Amino acid sequence: MYLRFNKTRFVYVSLAIFCLIIFVTSSLLVMKYHKKDTNMVSQRVEVREVFSQERLNIGNENRFFLKVISTTNSSISLFFKEEFGENTNIIDLNLGEYFGKMDLRSYLNSQFPAIFTFSKNKLDTSIDDNSVTDKEIIQNPEVLEDLIYIEDEAESEEGELVEEREVKLSTEGIPNPEGIETLKVNKEKPYVLIYHTHGTEAYLPIKDNRFHTTERKYNMLTIGKIVSDSLTSYGHKVSHIDVYHDTPSYNKSYARSLNTITNAMKENENLKVVFDLHRDGIEEDASYIEKAKEQSKIVINEKDIATFSLVIGPDSPNMDKVLKFNKYIKSVSDQLYPGLCKGIIIKPTGRFNQYVTDYYALIEVGSNLNTIEEAKESAKLISEILSIVIEKLQE
Repeated sequence: MYLRFNKTRFVYVSLAIFCLIIFVTSSLLVMKYHKKDTNMVSQRVEVREVFSQERLNIGNENRFFLKVISTTNSSISLFFKEEFGENTNIIDLNLGEYFGKMDLRSYLNSQFPAIFTFSKNKLDTSIDDNSVTDKEIIQNPEVLEDLIYIEDEAESEEGELVEEREVKLSTEGIPNPEGIETLKVNKEKPYVLIYHTHGTEAYLPIKDNRFHTTERKYNMLTIGKIVSDSLTSYGHKVSHIDVYHDTPSYNKSYARSLNTITNAMKENENLKVVFDLHRDGIEEDASYIEKAKEQSKIVINEKDIATFSLVIGPDSPNMDKVLKFNKYIKSVSDQLYPGLCKGIIIKPTGRFNQYVTDYYALIEVGSNLNTIEEAKESAKLISEILSIVIEKLQE
């Protein structure tokens, strides 16, 4: 049955490719031997430029495809004539050379999406970030803003690759969530999203640049990796967006991170639980510095563990639902590790991107008063808490 089905699909694909070849060949022949009455066209329609005023440096291979498309699209035809003139004889091009340059897989997949859906894994049309040319960047400036770099676990320089195993946590004695809708997700696809609006926030021993660094072994990216790997080991499907949003402009970091996560959630609507991981910032000359130092860590199992806080913005339309979700995180934390969560901080103003989902938490893992080791140990326990929260919400 499977073999017969694959043969049938192969026949359809072969017919589609054959038809495409016939279409291209016929179009070329028509272009060579058939002269159009362009005067009649110019008398009936007002010619308008349909592309940018800036002339593009179009290569011969792109010119070839423009000529083919222009046979069935009047706008493209007018543009082609303005750019290259009436007498451009495209049939004289070295077709072997230009077909060699063409990405046939991407072209076929774009022209026949329904037919090639079944072979998406075989016809890989993904574009490597390094292959984007300057010309493409000029024509599509949004590509720079939309780039999302997902950490490649196998090539990571920091930490060890987590083995593919599931660790079951005991939920005995954990309170059930109240007033929170049941979390419905496809457990076969990522449903937890971890990202960092302020990824350069760092821990001791880093003190330069007001406790900020792009050296990842001391900043939030390492903390995010620990949480992501731990949740994965507990059986959750996680997407960790490993990119800095607070450099080069710190003031625009929330706008950048919002763009990143909304794009990610459009690509995968199954992403329902979102965690933005930060660390708190405390001025060294603050009047409450001694109290802050006392509350910055606790001892659990003879280890110094950085405490954490949850931050809420009051201006989001779903503030009440987000607050209930965060209260449940704190209640689970208090049950497992009393004193680990310092509390929930409701800021005077702000939304902090939390309106993208009701299952959203901005978590401040320690502060600049903590060492990176204390923050790492905290990230492990926070992962355990978040895992239980997600599991209870799915019940």
